Order: sequence, then C-alpha cells, then structure tokens
Amino acid sequence: MIRHLFVSCFIIFAMGNASAQATGPMLFDSHDVLELTMPVDFDALCRPTESPDCDYTPTVFRYVDADGNEQTLPISILRREGWRAQQANCQVPTIYVRFSDENTAGTPFEGQTTLALTSHCGKGLSTDSVRSRTLPDEFESYVSNEYLGYRLYNLLTDVSLRVRFVRITYAHPDDPRRDFTRNAFFAEHFEDLARRMGAQLLPGDSFDPERLDLDAADQMALFNFMVGNTDWSIENQDNVFLLRYPDGRDVPVLYDLDMSGLVNAHYARPAPGLPISKVKHRYYLGYCHPDMDWDALFAKFSGMEEDIMKMIIETPWLGRGDRRESGVYLDSFFDTLDSEQARQTRIIERCRPMPE
Repeated sequence: MIRHLFVSCFIIFAMGNASAQATGPMLFDSHDVLELTMPVDFDALCRPTESPDCDYTPTVFRYVDADGNEQTLPISILRREGWRAQQANCQVPTIYVRFSDENTAGTPFEGQTTLALTSHCGKGLSTDSVRSRTLPDEFESYVSNEYLGYRLYNLLTDVSLRVRFVRITYAHPDDPRRDFTRNAFFAEHFEDLARRMGAQLLPGDSFDPERLDLDAADQMALFNFMVGNTDWSIENQDNVFLLRYPDGRDVPVLYDLDMSGLVNAHYARPAPGLPISKVKHRYYLGYCHPDMDWDALFAKFSGMEEDIMKMIIETPWLGRGDRRESGVYLDSFFDTLDSEQARQTRIIERCRPMPE
C-alpha cells in the first residue's frame, strides 16, 4: 500500500515537460530535449530491401545553438530495416543518420558518424493534410516510453546504449503545409558503446555460452521481464548484440524495445510460441545455471525502485495518464519481487536451460 501511494504521488503530481536546446557539443551528455528541423520527403526515400542500389539521401539538420544562432548541419539519411521501416506499418520510418567529421566539429553531434533515429511511426496518417489532423497521443507515447525503457536500462548497467530525446520538425521540401513536428530519439551507435567500454563489437553469429557473462545475461533477462519484453534472444542475437572484453567475457547489450509491454504499441505482439496473448503479460526468458544468485539479482532491482519511478517523471513528453499507466505497470513488477511465491512461479521456475 505504501508503494502504491508513493507511485501515485510521483505520477499525479509530475512536473510538466521541459524542453531545451543542446548546451554543449556532446550529444549524449545532456538529457535536455533537442529541437531539430529536417527537410525530407519520406515517400521519395528508397528502400534497402527493395532496391540493391539504395543509398543515403542528403539533407540537413537545422537547429539553434547555445548562443541563439541558427545553424545548419549537412547530413544524409537511410531507412533502417525492420517492421517500422515498412510503409504499410509506419508513416515515418526509423532511419540512420550519417555525419561527416568536418561538419560536426563544435556541434551537438561532434564525434558522431552514424546514429539511429527512432520516430513516432504514425501508422495510418497522411502528411498531405497533417495540419487538419491530430496525431493520436498513443504514437507520441510510444516514443517516450521506448526512450524511458532505454533510460531504465542505463540505470541498470553502464553497458547500455545512451539516448537523446528530440522534437523534430519534418519539413517537406516542396510544400510547407505538409510540415509537422513529432517526438523521436537518437540511440548511440553500437561501435561507439564498444569503444567507451574498451571492448570489441562482435558479429551477429558470435554466441558462445562458455564466454557469456552470466551476471549480465541474468540482469538483461530480469530487465526484459520488468518491461514486458519477449522480443529478444541472446543466443540468436535478436535485438541483442555482444561485446567481448579483454578478459574474454562476452557481455550482451539490449536494443529496440517497441514490442515491450512498457511501450504497449498497438502493433506489438509477444514472441511466437509463448503462452501469453498480450505484451503486457510478462514472461521470463532467462537462463538456468548453477551459479545463479536469485536473491542478489532480486535485491539489485528492488534497490532501484525509487530511481525507476523518478525516471518516469523525468521522461519528456509523457502525459499524465501515460505516466500513471507506466508507473502502475512497473509497480506490478515490484509486487512480484515482493512475493516469494510469485518470484518462484513466475521467474525462477520459468528459467530456460543454457544453450549448448
């Protein structure tokens, strides 16, 4: 009961969103909202899965710097692969943004080469009449909640992708009436994380159970259970990549959380073959192994509860109702941790054998 009151106080009396321009050259050193404008015609972007000659398309980012001066940064963009890159699924696809060193010096993007930009998707909307149509709140909340998921993973471990929230105006090159502004976020490049950690980014077929850092794997599994994510696999490296450290350990890193119960996107489904019908229904997919210290794992997450609830309040552009819903959903995870029987039946007894 005390925790439920604690959650309610945080969610109901949350402060409003604060948006600010980047104040320094390093993109991921700030959690202020970065405001950008990008000229783009999404209908004209080629699709890598359909055209072998598909390449990056030149455009620019326009933004106001810390001194109040308008700046223009040349970039190029390319559709990413996956569900959200398909026109039938999303009005605005997820994209890669490529930079050049000579253009980024002294900008928020200094040192960046390629970044993933996750958009609001916006299925079923037409940019032709965007001014007369209201974007459903759910599409904006998808971005905020997925961003929240990444930030929660940052709380759990430093071996995680950093993110930066963006309010981006998509400016149509030929028709200003089709301009619109939505939420998005940048995620750190895998190779940049590897360099920060002093580790090697492994290719996608590198799973070796003998090298796997089991503590990191256990943390990832319980984190995914917390946010209701079943769209991941360490052995198959589905939405997971591996970093090899100098001591020989392979540490898994998680990405892409749009299929999680925390985001609760209208298109999300649990992973095939699981006995659950909704993404908000949790299912534990971690490994069983002799060195498993369940008490220590549960204690680590329990100790993060207050910081997790505070992070909901700090998440930009998450409305009061969405904050309440996310808070209640995450609070139900801690209810599970508080119950010895629930821990045993919903987590411990569902661990899977280690793959060979």
